[in-house]
Amino acid sequence: MNQAATPDKINEAIYNGFKRTHLRSNFALSWEPIKGLTLRTELGAGQNWSRSKRYDDGSIPSNNITNNFVRGHKYAQLSRGEGSNWRSVTTINYEVQGLGEDHSLSFLAGNEELYSKSESSTLYGGGYPMDAAWDMDRVFGLMHNGDAATYPAENKYENTYNTPETTSSWFGRVNYSWRGRYLLTATMRADGSSKFGPNNRWAYFPAGALAWRISDEPFMKGASDWMDNLKLRLSYGSSGNDNISSSLWHETWVSSTAVINGQSVQTFAPSGLKENPDLKWETNISRNFGFDFGFLNRINGTLDFYWNTTKDLLMRTEIDSSSGYSYQYQNIGKTSNKGIELALNAAIVRSKDFNLNMNVTYNYNKNNVDELDGGRDIQYGSNWGSSALMPGNDYLIREGEPLGLVRGYTSDGVYTLDDFNYINGQYVLKEGVPDLASSVITNYYKGPEWDAAIPQGQGAFPGAIKLKDISGADGTPDGIVNSDDVDIIGRVQPQHTGGFGFSGNYKGLDFTANFTYQLDGKVYNASAMCQYAGGKETGLAKNHRDFINESYQLYDVVNGELVAATDPTAFAQLNAGKSRPVPFYEASVVLSEFVESAAYLRLSNITLGYTLPKQWTQKAYIQSARVYVTGGNLFCLTGYSGLDPDVNVDPGMNKNYPTLGMDYGSYHRARTFTVGLNVKF
Repeated sequence: MNQAATPDKINEAIYNGFKRTHLRSNFALSWEPIKGLTLRTELGAGQNWSRSKRYDDGSIPSNNITNNFVRGHKYAQLSRGEGSNWRSVTTINYEVQGLGEDHSLSFLAGNEELYSKSESSTLYGGGYPMDAAWDMDRVFGLMHNGDAATYPAENKYENTYNTPETTSSWFGRVNYSWRGRYLLTATMRADGSSKFGPNNRWAYFPAGALAWRISDEPFMKGASDWMDNLKLRLSYGSSGNDNISSSLWHETWVSSTAVINGQSVQTFAPSGLKENPDLKWETNISRNFGFDFGFLNRINGTLDFYWNTTKDLLMRTEIDSSSGYSYQYQNIGKTSNKGIELALNAAIVRSKDFNLNMNVTYNYNKNNVDELDGGRDIQYGSNWGSSALMPGNDYLIREGEPLGLVRGYTSDGVYTLDDFNYINGQYVLKEGVPDLASSVITNYYKGPEWDAAIPQGQGAFPGAIKLKDISGADGTPDGIVNSDDVDIIGRVQPQHTGGFGFSGNYKGLDFTANFTYQLDGKVYNASAMCQYAGGKETGLAKNHRDFINESYQLYDVVNGELVAATDPTAFAQLNAGKSRPVPFYEASVVLSEFVESAAYLRLSNITLGYTLPKQWTQKAYIQSARVYVTGGNLFCLTGYSGLDPDVNVDPGMNKNYPTLGMDYGSYHRARTFTVGLNVKF
């Protein structure tokens, strides 16, 4: 590495600055002109401004190590953005009067309007003079003086005008209750969005709910001494989703600049997106059947059975490039979630000085893709390994399966000496042991001595990564591991989740402790896999020491010299106790051993508090005072080898499809401690 290209020097050579300003305002007015009639209006508005600067002073040479970070010459980028939004909600609510104590009837009608827009512009410049007079301030002040002839791609400007987004909604609701025993709610929404074409801009979403408090029925009086509450609930509802760009239903163009005769001119070209004027709202439908119950004035809880579906999924789909476009957004599928939710609360101990309560939750959820574009699979990539990712499409959406299918190769350990016959100084694979195609790993550098110890055309060698031969061109194993052997190696979505907790007090001392758990699911540990991939080794300050100590070696150090351990005896002695394959194959291979169990038990938070005796606080004219300490995420019991099995989806990995369960540079949950004091005067 160039001596100047150390991480701290690179940090000194680059300036990244970002500033954002927000201005928000809210207004609300309520009026009750007659008893039972309430008129209310809310208005909110916001404005934001942003500015970002990036500057490279050109002091660090660009080479195969540093080119991910610096350019080797002076470069500047200046962006400015502006956006605005507003929201208004107006409702009329009327509670019907004079119905007596048995009946309760109310009506609500309203309107909601949403509006937002944004725009931005970016200037780029490169190739400024390297003398000291051209410092950062001067470069940004004279950005048009870049060397466009030498760096035409870096001397340009871009303007982005996002299509304004508007949503208009009208809604109504009716609530009825008879003696609090029979309850009815019915709603209707009409939603219109500018994100859809004129023929599908509006959609209608009904919903309704029924409830029956069985414990209030006369025939339940005999159970009143042990049953506190029994309520039956039934609901059905629909809602819409328009979480897409507002430019998908009409033709879009991309602006850029080109240098012609030494002058920058603005150009326009189709974006690659084919418009779809028939796009319509994605619809979520929820169905629920449940009970609320309470017994012995100590135990209460809820039990719910649900079936939720999402139809007319708004998804990107690839189209024939001969049309002049590469993709289009369509309504092409339906997913469902079916499950059970149970929540229990129990007062275990009740006394004057000591109380102890417990709560338990359990959720079973089965996710499924019910319909998908006529049964066609959708494969897509997370791109964590860039173009070296193998397979390039490491995620799969398939009809009849849950979301979050990971594609890759099934790990089978390491090629050992037992997999080869050592013949005339070469390691020849034994019959029945599958070979490793170079297309899987791209390049496995071994050195000339080891290249000579392997027959021509054979990819496997002692210490190499070993993968299972799952299939071949005809659907049966063919003796070589290649793209035919890519299979589903993990389903990341859990089915069994929940939590439990305790709370209580002893005199003035109180405590709470809450745990969460997950019994299944998978984590796609891309952070670990990228350490095994050699790539072109463009990273800085990577520390591979720990896993290299566990990896097979092809060379030994003898008298300060590297010596190839091609002899079987020398190879066995050098690699005694090793468990991992020779690292740094060039491709970023997706391996089943790193699609790990996501089961865990976490202490989410615990609080210990003490309320000072009133005889102490009253002397200071304080009604009550409580001091407490809280710890969050104190421990997590898991078999996962990464930092945290409960990872979040990073939308930046693939902006069109979800990369569920992926751990790639995810920031783990912080462990927190809080000390507080509550005082009431």
